Amino acid sequence: MILLALLWAWGGVLFPADLAHAEDAPGWTELDTGLQLGVFSAPDAPDGPERIVAVRIDPAYYEFSLHTTSEEGEPALSLAEWGRRHDLNAVINASMYLPDARTSTGYLRNGEHLNNPRIGGNLGAFFVFGPQSSDLPQVDLLDRTADPWEALLPQYRSVVQNYRLIGANRRILWPQGGPLYSVAAVGQDTSGAILFLHCREPLTAWRFATILLALPIDIRDVMYVEGGPQAGLYLRTPLRTDVWMGRHPADFWSGGNAAAPLPNVLGARRKATPPQPGLFPDGRERPAPQF
Repeated sequence: MILLALLWAWGGVLFPADLAHAEDAPGWTELDTGLQLGVFSAPDAPDGPERIVAVRIDPAYYEFSLHTTSEEGEPALSLAEWGRRHDLNAVINASMYLPDARTSTGYLRNGEHLNNPRIGGNLGAFFVFGPQSSDLPQVDLLDRTADPWEALLPQYRSVVQNYRLIGANRRILWPQGGPLYSVAAVGQDTSGAILFLHCREPLTAWRFATILLALPIDIRDVMYVEGGPQAGLYLRTPLRTDVWMGRHPADFWSGGNAAAPLPNVLGARRKATPPQPGLFPDGRERPAPQF
């Protein structure tokens, strides 16, 4: 109680944003049909500060979109501002970006608009959506070493290239060690659902991947989209609206800068039309998710 009183006296700043939700029940919470929020502690350190926030999005009920300042001709916006502008239910970083604060580090295309026309040689994941054929999945996460990406990319309206974090056969594709960063990532589970993932607590990318593989989220592939204070995840639903932002390792008391401007984001919004069944690339029906 003394600590609380002192903190109130020091300007009303209490705890990091994540700690404000310390009472979140572990596991999945149904926010809407096809949209779940999961909050998980690291299984090997359940009392530690590392917590994974996962928004699970079923492409049968939700459609994906890519928004960039280069295409819209507007200044960079915060995650919440992007969400409000385009009526999105979930928003996450699309990718890291170059010093011009506009251009993605990897290939980035939305319809006819090319934010970055160059295929990054060391970036092994492609997030694709908007297929030209009904025979293709509505959204997919391609592994450059396992999928025919050169043939598939032209068949999708939107493509985002990033580093692979977890690839085929649930294999971690990031070396151990390295700097500690907050992490934002996009994954796919074995049912074909898309996962927007975030960890505010700075950690290595390898550690982040090992936690994901140990969680009950049936992860299949994961691509890294951003690290550090700019790594964020925004959720906007009738049941819950929230934002999770990264932080500097030494900046414990900050909940991150929710107003940080981001030039390129991925979003998801509920479909206005009835859901359509999703398929794996080889035509197999997606199994129902197991929670």
